Amino acid sequence: MSEAETNIHVLDAAYKPFPTFAEWASRTSVDTVRWDRYNASLRDRSGLTPEVLNRAREIAKRFAALDTGAIEGLYEVDRGFTYTVAFEIAAWEVELAKKGENVRPLFEAQLHAYDYVLSLATKAEPISEAAIRVLHDEVCRAQATYRVQTSIGFQEQPLPKGKYKVLPNHVLHSRNGTDHSHAPVDVTPVEMFRLVEELRSDAFRAAHPVLQAAYAHYGLVVIHPFADGNGRVARALASVFTYRAISMPIVILSEHKEAYLDSLEVADSGDYQSFVDFMLARSLDTIRLVEESLLGANTQGPKESAAAINGLYITKGGYEQAHVNEAGRELIELIKTEIGKSISKVVGPNLQGNAFFSVISGLKSVPNHSHRLQVREDGEPIISYIEFRSSAPASVMLRRQYVLWLPKDANSDDDMLFTQIVGEDANVVYLSSSPVAFSAAMSDLIPVISGVLQIRVGLFADRLISEILAEMKRLVQQALDNQS
Repeated sequence: MSEAETNIHVLDAAYKPFPTFAEWASRTSVDTVRWDRYNASLRDRSGLTPEVLNRAREIAKRFAALDTGAIEGLYEVDRGFTYTVAFEIAAWEVELAKKGENVRPLFEAQLHAYDYVLSLATKAEPISEAAIRVLHDEVCRAQATYRVQTSIGFQEQPLPKGKYKVLPNHVLHSRNGTDHSHAPVDVTPVEMFRLVEELRSDAFRAAHPVLQAAYAHYGLVVIHPFADGNGRVARALASVFTYRAISMPIVILSEHKEAYLDSLEVADSGDYQSFVDFMLARSLDTIRLVEESLLGANTQGPKESAAAINGLYITKGGYEQAHVNEAGRELIELIKTEIGKSISKVVGPNLQGNAFFSVISGLKSVPNHSHRLQVREDGEPIISYIEFRSSAPASVMLRRQYVLWLPKDANSDDDMLFTQIVGEDANVVYLSSSPVAFSAAMSDLIPVISGVLQIRVGLFADRLISEILAEMKRLVQQALDNQS
């Protein structure tokens, strides 16, 4: 007998059968206070629509199905990747494809397996060996081969799906380098029959769902009835009982792998409570995950909310507010430029003039239903100044202030209004009482300033300066007449 054959016989002999459910139940307990509290919170969401509830459960299923393969090392995931795929965030399929061409088929097979688990959960009859074999076939459907230890080393061999193992599959634990015994090949059918009988017992069927899930999972991984895929089958089988209790699978993420394996090792020493506690924690995690999904279903997601906010910055006329603001700035600059040209034609030794922008601290405007003030990025209204001064002995200063009003709806035929600030209260702007000095339609400004508008602004500038100079002449004359 070869050394490998001797080692297999030693490991076969070292197999420690899984406990009866009576022994399991006598040495474990479930924190039912936490379980009931979490479930009560979940039941409070029962008023949500079936579509919302189903979507939340679908998300939990996708979490469980994706990471069950990662736990086995079939592919790698991280928290962000799992979140993206589970919630089917934009481009999730692209991200999945980046993991390799075999990852999506594996994921889809595992999804189908959890669908089969749900169908088992909704049936009244107890779990059968046939059902567990079908579950193995489903979860491993996309896996063609598995790695086998032979007399000449490891080899890839076809994976028999839905059939009990025909070769020993004792596991070498990579974490501590020791071999772990599972049921010998000839004992496997007997042990699987015994496991199913335990799952059919009255005591098991009356037990808490977490105890059921933990026991079914532990019993199956102890036996290791299949050539490969036992962990995936065990996690899916455990979910039958949580599906029956709370309509969702147990989500065990790849980040839980170390704690998961540690709790199974501790259970192998006879301390089953550690594994029950682990399964309870994952069940409660799943409840909270689903509840958070339900809470989020009543609100828009961050991207949708941001899109809704951005939508508020689109006028009824279809212009972005930023484009309206920019068009307003261009109009003011054009008016200032043309007024500057008009001023340059008339200034001399006795008359100085200037046109510039500034702000008035504390300037307020009466709310207007049709227009809003043109403002800077800090929210302060932009004030356009036109100022003239005369030389001594008639030292007169005349200043006029203007603001630009932008149409709120900003349809193509709506006007921007350039108005003078007038009134008894110089710090309050009233559009209704302010004379409109100049107006320009949105269509004259967007997408570009029209040639006609440029001509109109030039004519307006000359007219405005003429009006101001007429007033200036009157003030200069008055100042000279008052000289003693």
